[in-house]
This record gives sequence, structure tokens and C-alpha cells, in this order.
Amino acid sequence: MTMFFSAAVKKSFGLHSPAFVMMGFHSALAECGRLKGRIGRGWQDEACEGAWPMLLDDIEIFTVISETKSLSQAAERLYMSRPGLSQKIANIEARYGTKLYVRTSTGVVPTAAGQIVTKFAKKIATLETALSAELAAVDEHFDSTIEVGMSMNDGVALLPALVKRFHDLHPDALVHLDAGYEPELMEKLKSGKLDFALLENQPLDDGISRETLGYKRLLFCAPDRPPYNSVPQPVKIETLLEWPMIIYEWNSGRHMVGNRHFRERYNLSLTDHNMVARFDTHEAMVNGAKAGLGWASIPECVAERYRNEPGLIWFKIDTDPMRYPVDLAWHTGRVISPLALEFKDFIRDNVPAGYFHGRG
Repeated sequence: MTMFFSAAVKKSFGLHSPAFVMMGFHSALAECGRLKGRIGRGWQDEACEGAWPMLLDDIEIFTVISETKSLSQAAERLYMSRPGLSQKIANIEARYGTKLYVRTSTGVVPTAAGQIVTKFAKKIATLETALSAELAAVDEHFDSTIEVGMSMNDGVALLPALVKRFHDLHPDALVHLDAGYEPELMEKLKSGKLDFALLENQPLDDGISRETLGYKRLLFCAPDRPPYNSVPQPVKIETLLEWPMIIYEWNSGRHMVGNRHFRERYNLSLTDHNMVARFDTHEAMVNGAKAGLGWASIPECVAERYRNEPGLIWFKIDTDPMRYPVDLAWHTGRVISPLALEFKDFIRDNVPAGYFHGRG
């Protein structure tokens, strides 16, 4: 991509004006027309002739030098030799007609003109990146025929394999699994962006119907070090309250499982626990426990991947099992396509045997 500027245009705008720096080929021609009308007969058509090019390569040089502040490092980033980069800069400065950089003992420093050119070069680079992304999106669009909300735990564990089996039966079924936390998925159900969703322990609002597929349990992990690995099991509630606790993403349906369990049985809230961190994924919670941060409650579908993880122990608490429902949910006012409706029924009928502890 090349941008052309004539000597007349440069003189009329001033070397460092934003209009001059940002002007592309077509906008330069348009600006010539505006100047022609403004100046009148004194404007010569040759004003837009003899234009000199500003290349995207030049823009990359400006941005890289501003980041590295070193010709040697910039040359390495640009896959150029140091002398080659110096010559390139000299050529650019000659085309601009002004000094853009000053070499010092601590690196390369932009002049006032260099600072202005660099600022607008970064803007041009940002626009070019946005253009490339939008052009790529034209070719990369996925025309899904079924939109399904996927909860972050059991949704991720169950749905991909079921999509594969359903696609074998219906090659025309193009499924989009839209992953998110329950409140976000509920809003998409209400707004009609999803055909249906698989949710975990989510209270339903008016206009939303659900079918409970079954119930899953929370399991508990802690660092494989004292005091966690030296306490007899099941761990007493009093002991658990003393241990540092990693909690899950606050607005998820899964987050409320333990909260409700302790509140209803022991009149305890989360503030009664020794909370030390809140992580938005269970994988991060497992890694935090492994690092020694504290204990965490993990859904079975995630815990299965870490059963034999070094540095972790899995323990029981002296209380009833903590269970939560996994539901299919949909907007009662949305017309679901026959194919989406068939996939919803397919999920219900093809959950792997033994996945749930009791069915809905």
C-alpha cells in the first residue's frame, strides 16, 4: 500500500499536519480538488504530480523504533541489518525533508517531527490491522444453523461429543456452541440469540422453560502439604472454615451451590469462610490449590482430569453431598427450528450412561 503526496500539497498543508500525514492516495486526490477550488486559478493541475510514496514498510519502521528505542533491536525485529535500517531512515527523512530521529548514547530519540509522524503512523497501522480483520471476517463467516449456549463446565464436557454424533446424522447441521457463564447465557436466551442452552444450577426467569437432565456433585481439592494432607477425613466444617478458600466466578450458577449448601444447613455465608482469591475458571482454581494457595470446590467433570495430579489431594467434607442440576433451557416465546429442536432432544436422549447422579 502506497500513499502519494505532491510538493504543492505538502506546502499547502504543512509538513506535519494530520491531514498530510494520514492522507492516502484517493484522499490525496480528493484533497487536491478541494485545494483547487479554494485557491482558484493559481492552483495548477500539476500540483498532484510528482508525488512521493509513503509505504507501509515505513510505517512499520516508525512503530518498531518507537517501541524498541534502539536501532539494533529495531533492525532485528524488522529482519534488517543495522546499516540497512540506517539507510532506510535516511531515505525516509530525505523524502520528508526533515530530520526524524537523533542518535544518542542511550538510543534513538525522535525529533518533534518524528514524534508527530510516529503518532500518525501508529494510527494508520491500527486502521490497516482493522481492515485486514474485517476483510478476513468476510471469508471466515460461519453460517451456523443451530445456536446453543454452553455452560463452562458440564456444557464443555458433554456437548462437543454430542455435536459430533449429531453431525454424523445431519451433515447440514452447523452448530455454534456459545460458551459463557449462566447469567450471560440467560440474557442471550431472552433476546433470542440462542435456540437453547445447557445451564448449571441456574434459577430460571419468566418466559424460560427448562428440563433437568440430571445432577452432578462438587468435589474438593487442596495442596498436598500440611495441614491439608494431615487432617483426618472427612474434614470437619470448623476446620474447613479456617483453611484458605479459593472461590469460583461470582455470577455463575455453579458458584451458588456451595453458598446455598452452607447457608441452609449451617447458617453460614461465604464471609464466614477464609476467602483468599476468586478465580473465573476451575482450571485456575486447581492450579491455585496445587501451588498452595488454598482449597477449592471443583465440578466432577473437571475434577476427573486432575484425579492423579501431583501436588493435589482430594478430600471429603463432613456434610451431605453438594449437588447441582444440569438443565436444558429455552425461551418459550422463541420458535425453534425443527433441526434445533431435534438436537435438543438428541442431547437429552444421548447423555452418556452414568454421567449423572440421578436424572431429572
